[in-house]
Amino acid sequence: MASAKPYCIAKRTVWEAYQLVEANRGSAGIDDETIAMFEQERSKNLYKLWNRMSSGSYFPPPVKQVEIPKAKGGTRKLGIPTVSDRIAQTIVKLLIEPVLDPVFHPDSYGYRPGKSAKQAVAVTRKRCWQYDWVVEFDIKAAFDQIDHALLMKAVRRHIKDDWILLYIERWLTAPFETADGTRLPRQRGTPQGGVVSPILMNLFMHYAFDCWMSRTYQQLPFARYADDAVVHCRSREQAEEVMRAIASRLDECGLTMHPEKSKIVYCKDGNRTLAYPNVQFTFLGFTFRPREARSRYNRLFTSFLPAASNDALKRMRQTVRSWRIHRRTPATLDDLAQQCNPTIQGWWNYYGAFYRTAMHAIFQFVDRKLECWARRKFKTLSRHKRRSAEWLRKMAAVYPRLFVHWRIVGAPVG
Repeated sequence: MASAKPYCIAKRTVWEAYQLVEANRGSAGIDDETIAMFEQERSKNLYKLWNRMSSGSYFPPPVKQVEIPKAKGGTRKLGIPTVSDRIAQTIVKLLIEPVLDPVFHPDSYGYRPGKSAKQAVAVTRKRCWQYDWVVEFDIKAAFDQIDHALLMKAVRRHIKDDWILLYIERWLTAPFETADGTRLPRQRGTPQGGVVSPILMNLFMHYAFDCWMSRTYQQLPFARYADDAVVHCRSREQAEEVMRAIASRLDECGLTMHPEKSKIVYCKDGNRTLAYPNVQFTFLGFTFRPREARSRYNRLFTSFLPAASNDALKRMRQTVRSWRIHRRTPATLDDLAQQCNPTIQGWWNYYGAFYRTAMHAIFQFVDRKLECWARRKFKTLSRHKRRSAEWLRKMAAVYPRLFVHWRIVGAPVG
């Protein structure tokens, strides 16, 4: 039939992709078109996208480059595709994920359905009790440094659809556009912020690290979350050998081990007496180090455990400060709870999964801000820190479920 398209793309898949992008919302790309603007002519826009992709004439627009600050200084460059391009990428992701995900290593935890950072932390905690040493490493600017030829070799091994291969290659080479309109060509990398970038990163790392690790050091377990990973070793000598080998392997694949974020750590607990310079590491927002624990017989001992890292706690305090609770004097306590609770619940869901007492300092920080709010709102509490603390404890006793952290730890401690 003369009107048949070169590539068969189901309209149902386009619609499903649109629904996922619409649910995620997200920023506008270089065309400044928001989700709301796209929706005004939704049917027309979706048909145009389907028509171009089906005919092979779809060319991704440049990716909007946005720089966001890193927690420890510097900036991270994100690439924001347009709404239409996010839908196009989601179409491909929906089709390649069921093919690629079963291929991936069970200890690859990042950006995968049914896998999570908490699972990676849990398995790492268990293995730290079984192995004395950890090689912790991070890849420098991993998303920006992926070799296109090596990546496409891996993609072609598993994906046979010509149109998917065509568009992945076009996405890899779509230029960045900076705030001043300058277009930067890309020879390497896949934009951090693109919909297909995480699964392409996982595929690249599957061959660059996971498969290599399974062949070379079959007996040594590891956990990887995108470009952040830990490997467990039996001895210091073995850890040093493994670290050198990983650095060499990454170099072969065009990647660089981050010198400041990679180290060898001794997993010291109460059963070991030797002293070494590195006895802690941070993985996925949790710092693993020797901590006081209580046995099943209620006896105190030292164990090697993860808890919310100092950097994570610092970011939480910065968020609480940004709420400017003390200035919201027209608000009620219930209003403040509605503002704070979703964020506090999210923190607790993640960081409260391990060594929960590390979160108590944040809960106390929130309570101190609430006390400050009470002193500004009520004249009888003004300039009386002790009285405002007592008032907040009474409120927690009367409304124990008002704030998420009150439900968790009870009334504020004075």
